[in-house]
Amino acid sequence: MNKKHLGIVALFILCFSFALAGKSAQAATTPQETSVSKIAYVDASGRLVLKFADFSDAGYTYTVTNEKTGAKTDTAQLASKKGVLTVSLGQLYSAKTGYKLILTSKDNTKKLTVHYYTGKALGSYSIKQKSNDSVKASWTVSDKIYTRYSLELYLGGNSTVAQKRISVGKTAASASIASSSLKNARYYTYLIGQTTLNNNKTVYYGQGMLKTFDYVKKPAKVKGVKAVPNANAAKLSWNAVSNASYYTVYKSTKSSSGYKVAKSKCTSTSLKIKGLTGGKKYYFKVVAVAQAGGKTVIGTQSNAVLAKIPVVAGQVRNVQLTFDSKKNLALKWSRTAKATSYHILYKKAADSKYKILIKTKKSNYSLAKLKADTKYNIKVQAVTRIGNKVYLSSKTSKVITVTPRQYRDKNYNKLLASQVRSIGYVGNKCIYTTKKYSTEVKTAFVNYKRYSSKTKYLIWISHYTQQVSIFQGSKGKWKMIRTFTCATGTAKNHSPRGVFKIAYKEKGWFYTSTKELYVTHYKGRNSFHTRPLWNNGSVQNPTIGKPASHGCVRCYNQDAKYIYDKMPIGTTVVSY
Repeated sequence: MNKKHLGIVALFILCFSFALAGKSAQAATTPQETSVSKIAYVDASGRLVLKFADFSDAGYTYTVTNEKTGAKTDTAQLASKKGVLTVSLGQLYSAKTGYKLILTSKDNTKKLTVHYYTGKALGSYSIKQKSNDSVKASWTVSDKIYTRYSLELYLGGNSTVAQKRISVGKTAASASIASSSLKNARYYTYLIGQTTLNNNKTVYYGQGMLKTFDYVKKPAKVKGVKAVPNANAAKLSWNAVSNASYYTVYKSTKSSSGYKVAKSKCTSTSLKIKGLTGGKKYYFKVVAVAQAGGKTVIGTQSNAVLAKIPVVAGQVRNVQLTFDSKKNLALKWSRTAKATSYHILYKKAADSKYKILIKTKKSNYSLAKLKADTKYNIKVQAVTRIGNKVYLSSKTSKVITVTPRQYRDKNYNKLLASQVRSIGYVGNKCIYTTKKYSTEVKTAFVNYKRYSSKTKYLIWISHYTQQVSIFQGSKGKWKMIRTFTCATGTAKNHSPRGVFKIAYKEKGWFYTSTKELYVTHYKGRNSFHTRPLWNNGSVQNPTIGKPASHGCVRCYNQDAKYIYDKMPIGTTVVSY
């Protein structure tokens, strides 16, 4: 082969290669038909509507062609992630005409082709739920231009995946859907006319109508209702109802009437009803409620169940910090009626749940086990045992927050002083004790209370312990120098209580056969003096250590004389 022939062959090969490359490039840019879920119909204004599952992240272009005339719209743009296309045909519109819409991805790799057929055939359309919970759709046809109708149900206005689709012939005017195919929901229902052209190979979507429809089945009667009584409460539980959205609980003090809502929109199958009165009977009923969209259907009320609320202890009160006999920080509280024991609950300040520190039948407890430098929240809950059942009070005490060491250092006198009580009276009976306060408690009391005196002495009469204590020093710095037993006024003749001063003194009160010596007045005629003595000096009334006087403070001879001799006029007397 000569050079001329070789050149011709080379040129032929080069041209053939370019031709193949051109065909490959052309094939690469031809969009491929995609199959995605869609809803297509012609609306009442003659516009083409297409709802579709997105198949392009970059957006779309589309064209519409009148298949009868070949007229075509200009290429238009559609934003990415749109999923809905509505095309007004304008001058392209013609009744009973086929149109082809081609939606192409912006990168020209995929396309969706949809055929429409214009023309009004539907006059009206309705859809209703029947008494047996099936659904019936009805419509009227004014022009039989479509070969069939498609009834389609969707969940959500943007969904393109049909939950149910029924196809009926062109002469049909209704379609039914069994309840087993439906669930409680708001449905978007479409009735769309369809026909086939091109030798029955291509489906054309025609006039469509949209109705929203709330489908709700009546929930079944609630069963298995139980009511467990508790302290001022009842714990209810019941079996779940399959299609219930929530439950309404009713209560009454009568079994057959007077029911009122105790709790609405309860989404669980258990509930604690609080605020009930101990000793009363309460009846409860539960009803299931189903809801979808704007429709609510109430089921049948359950049978009534009874809960007899026990009479149990109430809230523990007067919880205070104090000291125990070993000077450890302690907790005390007032005994609560009906309480058989108490739970002391505690948690560290950073914790979310309380734990039981101790279960006790006493009304006090040492906090010595707690870490000195940790911050705690502490509260007390009363417990009532009735037979084999244990009930916790519905309310715990107030919460006390404390860091033991910090609180002890700051409130030492206050905590000790909190042990001091005042005498009480019930009718003709005095509430007092023969137990004595420690020197530490007595000193803490007068210093914490910040009592002052014009002299260097201070006298405290403790009616609760029937003792007199004498202190030397100054405000906030008192130290006890003497203490002794006394007898204050009876329930009929109270000794005055308050803060007074020694006003004047008398050597004694002398009567026909008796006398009282070393009289030191601090409040009118109320004074310190000896017990009643016979004129010969022997004791006429030996009572001491319990209330016995007409309001004065009776003392042993040596103690009355000590006050008379040593305590100056103006000395403060605390009568508590």
